Amino acid sequence: MSNIPAAQIEAVENGVAVTRHTAVVGKPDRASPELNSRVVEINFNPYWTVPVSIVRKDLIPKMQAEPDYLEKNHIRVLDQRGVEVPPSQINWYSEQAVNYRFKQDPGDFNSLGTIRINFPSAHGVYMHDTPLKNLFGEDQRFHSSGCMRVQNVRELVNWLLLDTPGWSRDEIERVIRSGDRKDAKVSKPVPLHWVYITAWATPDGVVQFRDDIYNKDGLGQFAQRG
Repeated sequence: MSNIPAAQIEAVENGVAVTRHTAVVGKPDRASPELNSRVVEINFNPYWTVPVSIVRKDLIPKMQAEPDYLEKNHIRVLDQRGVEVPPSQINWYSEQAVNYRFKQDPGDFNSLGTIRINFPSAHGVYMHDTPLKNLFGEDQRFHSSGCMRVQNVRELVNWLLLDTPGWSRDEIERVIRSGDRKDAKVSKPVPLHWVYITAWATPDGVVQFRDDIYNKDGLGQFAQRG
C-alpha cells in the first residue's frame, strides 16, 4: 500500500506493516494516480524506454541545451524498424523526435536503477529503483513523472518474491550484481493500492497530517454542494 501524499510504501501482512519504504512520487503537474492492481513481475537490470510525454517535456529541451545528453546518459535512438539512429540526424527544434524510440541501457545510471516492479495499469506507471538516492532524504518528495521510486527496493522485492521458487535473497543479489536482464514472475500476485490520504490516525492514537499536494481534499464535498 502506498499513500501518495505521505510518499511512503508499506508491505502489509495480516493487517500489520512488516516493512516501510520512503518513496518519491509524482510532481503536482504529473501526478501519481490512485489505483488498485496486483504486482505480477519484477524486472532486474531493466532497459528504460522513454515515454513520449517525457520525450516532449524533458528530453527535447535537454538535447537543445546539451547535444551530448543522450550519449552521456547511455540512451540509444531507434527508428520504427528498431535500427539505431545517430542523434545528430534528428531536428531537436521540431516534433521529429517523437517519431523515434529512446532506450536507455541497463546499469547504475539507468533511470529505473536496477529494479522495476510491474503491475497492470491503464496509466502506464510502475515502481522502481533510482540512481538518485539523495531524493529519499528530502521532506517534499514529489519529483517523478507519475511512477514511484522506492527506497531500499531490494527489501521490498525480497518480500514480494518470498513465495516465488528460485528467487531467494541470495539469488536476487546475484542477478543484480551480474548486470544481466532477467524477469521474475510473482507466483502469487500481490495486491497493490496507491491511495491519496492526507490525514489519518495510527494505532497509538497519534493523528498524522500531510500536505494536500494535488489539491484533492474537499473535491467530493464541493461536487455534492454543486
